[in-house]
Amino acid sequence: MNLFATWKSNPPCRIYVTQSSDDGKQVFPPPADQFRPLQSVFRRRLLTGVGAASLLAVGANFGGSTSFLLGFSPGAARNLKLDALYPVGGYSRYIDTNEGFGQICVPGELVGDQTLLYRAAGKAERSLDPPSLGGGGGRRRNVNEPAVAFGPPGSTGELNVSVIVSPVPIDFS
Repeated sequence: MNLFATWKSNPPCRIYVTQSSDDGKQVFPPPADQFRPLQSVFRRRLLTGVGAASLLAVGANFGGSTSFLLGFSPGAARNLKLDALYPVGGYSRYIDTNEGFGQICVPGELVGDQTLLYRAAGKAERSLDPPSLGGGGGRRRNVNEPAVAFGPPGSTGELNVSVIVSPVPIDFS
């Protein structure tokens, strides 16, 4: 029997095993015996890969997995405000304490309106520009636009949920 083995600190590990019989033919041991030293390495890599993929799937709510798991204890998920990240029980929560309305619950299938995001980015970009020398540079419009809006993905705004923050007169009834 001839045995030739090469081990390095990092795989690949090479194992060559040959056995000669009396008639000159080579007889190889079964593959299970040849690869037995690699079994622990394979098992460790398999468990590491499956564990990492599972954590990634739960963190990304892949296939609704996180929403499904949070649905087993919706009260705890809402107390921890996890429903602001993942839909729980079919609803998602939006929290904004700066605008005065605090929070709003919307159906989980709705997504944030990108038009409001683009407007906010434009305002932030314009605030970085120096003031104009022409004295005012145009009339300021007092428009009540939504503080937050949600709608179905891919829609043009015909169906949405919006929150408009506006001062209310004292004599409003």
